[in-house]
Amino acid sequence: MPVVNIITARFNSKNKEIKQKQITWYVHVQRIAERRLPKIALMWMSKQKRARGRPKKNWMEGIRKAMNERNLNEGQWEDRKQWILGVGQRRKTF
Repeated sequence: MPVVNIITARFNSKNKEIKQKQITWYVHVQRIAERRLPKIALMWMSKQKRARGRPKKNWMEGIRKAMNERNLNEGQWEDRKQWILGVGQRRKTF
C-alpha cells in the first residue's frame, strides 16, 4: 500500500504543477496584443460540427475549472501580486 500512496502523491503533485503552468500561460496570452498569433490560436473556434454523444472537454474548460478551484476570476490578473498568490506560484530565487 505505501507504494500506491507514493505514486498517488507524485501524480497529484505533477497534476497540480501542470495546472499552474497552464494557468500561467493562459494569463500570459491574455495580456498580449489581440493580433498576436498565440492569442488568435487561443480564441479560435472550429466551424465543424462535433460528433454525436457527450461533448469532449476542451482546454478552456480545464482552465476555467482550475481557476474556479483557486477562486480566481477573469481579469483578476491585472493585479500581478495577488494573482501570483492565487495561482500558488512562487518565484524561485537563486
